[in-house]
Amino acid sequence: MTNIYYLYNKYAEKNYFSMNRFSDEPLSFKVIEGGTILPFKRPKESRQSNLWGLGGIFDEQRNFVEGSFPTPLRFDEYPLNADIEKNSATAVYLGLFSPGWGHSLTINLQHLWFLQSDAFKTEFKNCRLVYLPWNAGNGDHVYINDKKSFARLLDILEIDTSTLQPITQPTQFDKIILPDSSFFEGGGKKIFTAEYRETIDRVRNFALKNRTPVSCKKIYYFYGKNQIGEERLAEYFKSKGYEIISPEKLSVDEQINVLINCESFASTLGSCSHNSLFLPNDAEAIFIPRTPNVFTSYQQTIDQVHPLRIHYVDSSLSLFGKRRDANCFIISKHLKSFFGDKFDGYETGDFKIFLEYVKDALGNDLKLNIFAKKHYGKMFPEFMAQLNKRPKLIASYDMPTDWRKKLL
Repeated sequence: MTNIYYLYNKYAEKNYFSMNRFSDEPLSFKVIEGGTILPFKRPKESRQSNLWGLGGIFDEQRNFVEGSFPTPLRFDEYPLNADIEKNSATAVYLGLFSPGWGHSLTINLQHLWFLQSDAFKTEFKNCRLVYLPWNAGNGDHVYINDKKSFARLLDILEIDTSTLQPITQPTQFDKIILPDSSFFEGGGKKIFTAEYRETIDRVRNFALKNRTPVSCKKIYYFYGKNQIGEERLAEYFKSKGYEIISPEKLSVDEQINVLINCESFASTLGSCSHNSLFLPNDAEAIFIPRTPNVFTSYQQTIDQVHPLRIHYVDSSLSLFGKRRDANCFIISKHLKSFFGDKFDGYETGDFKIFLEYVKDALGNDLKLNIFAKKHYGKMFPEFMAQLNKRPKLIASYDMPTDWRKKLL
């Protein structure tokens, strides 16, 4: 169940949340004869300088093999700095491994189901297991064992990381086995399969088997990066009985133990919220979008993997830049309403956070996001009307000249 009643505009994305993101199509695998694996590379060309960059599998005719990399490309778009290495082995390709924890729970797992399949155990068990390590952009690759959290996740899945071989230069194999993706893009949305759910359930079952008592059944996962006002948001949840947890301070085992014991989980929307994968069935999850009407499709897909009681609650006032810029959080009327608290107007702490956020944004020449402003609707002018009644507070922040006009 997903409740969007507490969004600023609960009607705008109603159809988006009702999409079915589960595919019951059986997964299989491709055999690419004489294929070449190109390692992940972050190019300098502006057209390609996106999150994913370049890489993947190409067949003998140098055609890109669909499903081998998030971004398709032509072979001639890939700048080769060395000859292609020839290898007579058969390789099982496990895809790109991103260092981000959110991607470790989604795209990094998409091919791993194959290692539990009958086909792998009977035909390909002794083949090389290869993956593309992330390129940090300075020529250095991020290997599995550089990311201890992901390496531990693989250990829990009973995958020996010492058997996984990174591909860091173009390599042609006699055969490449490419398993279908269990978490992928389809029809403009992220899709998951039963095999993906089974992969996640193996981690949940490990957590259940090794479960130990915890101090609190209600937790708030604190993200903290590029977010102004999240401390205040966390304090509000703390007043409601939530324990504040910075996940990076816990081991993977400690995290999944906390999550499998959790009855109510809260976080801002993004990598932190993806940890809801490890909540027990029917637990409550509360997600705070970073800006209105912007929802990562990864999370909406994750929301359907297990039955949870999910609530999306708007409590932001982010007006500038794109998703990688700072986000602003306040204690909104909607958040208070969700918890049954009386709303008597915004508080001094909300105005201080907003003034700090605007001053920082204008000082860094960030542009107003007119789409975000539009989606705040009446909430924003009401907030500004209350703020304008506090001239001494505004004066104490030494705001830039005509700062109000820049919000129009």
